[in-house]
Amino acid sequence: MTSVTELAAIDEVIPEVSTTDGSNLSAESQSLSADHSNPANLWGILLADSSEHSGLSGSILTDDTKLSDFSESILTDDSNLSDLPESPTTNSSNFSDLRESQFTKDTCHSDSHIHLETLPAELRVQILDLLDLEGLEALVRASPVYHDQYLLDRKRLLFACLKITLGNMFIDACAVQETSSLSFRRARSMDTISSFVQSLRKKRAPPPDATQIKAFTLNDTIDMVTFYRFVLKPFARHYSEWALSNLAKEPETSHAKINEPPSITEEHRIIRALYRFQLFCNLLGTGPHKHTDKIDIFEPWIKFESHEVLMMLESLYEPWELEEINCVNVFAQIKGLEVLKSVTWDFHETNPKFADQNRPPTPRGAFDIKTNRGQPMIDYEDSYLIGLITQGLDHLQKIFFEIQDHSRLVAIMEESLILRTSTFICASGLGALDYLTQDDRRIVAPSERDEREERREPLPFRGDKVDESDGAYPPLAWTLLWKGTYSNMFGNYIPDEIPKWGYVMWDAARLERTGAKEVLLRQFVSSFWDEDQDPRDQREFL
Repeated sequence: MTSVTELAAIDEVIPEVSTTDGSNLSAESQSLSADHSNPANLWGILLADSSEHSGLSGSILTDDTKLSDFSESILTDDSNLSDLPESPTTNSSNFSDLRESQFTKDTCHSDSHIHLETLPAELRVQILDLLDLEGLEALVRASPVYHDQYLLDRKRLLFACLKITLGNMFIDACAVQETSSLSFRRARSMDTISSFVQSLRKKRAPPPDATQIKAFTLNDTIDMVTFYRFVLKPFARHYSEWALSNLAKEPETSHAKINEPPSITEEHRIIRALYRFQLFCNLLGTGPHKHTDKIDIFEPWIKFESHEVLMMLESLYEPWELEEINCVNVFAQIKGLEVLKSVTWDFHETNPKFADQNRPPTPRGAFDIKTNRGQPMIDYEDSYLIGLITQGLDHLQKIFFEIQDHSRLVAIMEESLILRTSTFICASGLGALDYLTQDDRRIVAPSERDEREERREPLPFRGDKVDESDGAYPPLAWTLLWKGTYSNMFGNYIPDEIPKWGYVMWDAARLERTGAKEVLLRQFVSSFWDEDQDPRDQREFL
């Protein structure tokens, strides 16, 4: 995760403005118009530790943002708070209680700011409590008064705004933060991992038990916001572009509408899958603290059987949610393999850069990434791949998207080449989502879900909804595959080409308008089955 020390200070962004005389607020606020092409943006104000509000220096990781419309409405519009764009998880009706009067187009900027900034502190706190992260950024950018109010209670406000932003993903965010710590990494064992999964399962059980704020420090909260804002959001964008570009290659697709940005529910599915992928990187993979061990052959206490890992996953997530995670894992593996192939020669022992060494069999700094392919004990390329992708999304974002210079990539990869032989969430090679693993689990620990599948329990498409507090809302693609009935088959029971375009991420409207529904049915039927056959009846023949 991005370190707190990388966040900018806040000493030069918001000018000195009187908090009692509102006559100059409009002009001052206008001077703060959002320039989102400049990486030195206001997230430094929200996240940096300072009681001052006179400036901002340093750079934030990316310029990825969707804040311009929101920020401009606060900075330049005549609107009051109730007119601001509604956030994905905030009900705009909450703002109506705060309105004492309606502002019109004729109302001057200073008047609207006077009304907002001269409210009592108690109401200012209530306003801040209603905002998601984008709303918090916009209001703090516009108003030194609200910036000062924010600084009085930073941890609680950031925590509350993140909770509003994430909705039911908030539990996933807390789990990722807890398992990202060095203390968790050092204490990690089969017992601690199993206990953590059991605890998380209880927290996820309805009604969800969100972790209380007292469990996290201010730095923890800053890390959570930073990870969401500067890792997950841009990573989700890169993923959606990649997946939709794969869909666009299929003959049935309509190219005119295929690249439309993800909807709120589509982005929610992608981000929750990214959180869950990161969680299992922390639990079972290399994790963010890769320098604590360079090779897991000497870490024998983390050696779950594949079906045991699958049971952990199934205890937490629905089958289609496992497919969401699988889609992210497929993306990480494909991109990770591209990176490994691009540096294989740089680390090969016959590379001339190692020629001057009086060396042991393998030169110092050399890695035989493709050595011993097919050996019964270890497949080096696959093990280096798992060691790489399980370092987590922050690291993958750097090597997949940010680093353009090959020599710099080689330097970073020299520290990133780690063998990892333990089970991960792969859908092949006896990974947790492999069909042989699923069959083993059905034998060792038959589940209620298996019985629901056997009964062909109805599971129709009920709409694109991601708040599943009142029941299951599988995406349309999942219900199409299984004809509106329950299935507990996933991973590489699904043809390889289908997860490459992220089929379970997309709303019904996108499947319809792009031709993706026809792509899905063709790929599923043509890969394994006659159209009238049900794969659930043919499992033993695979």
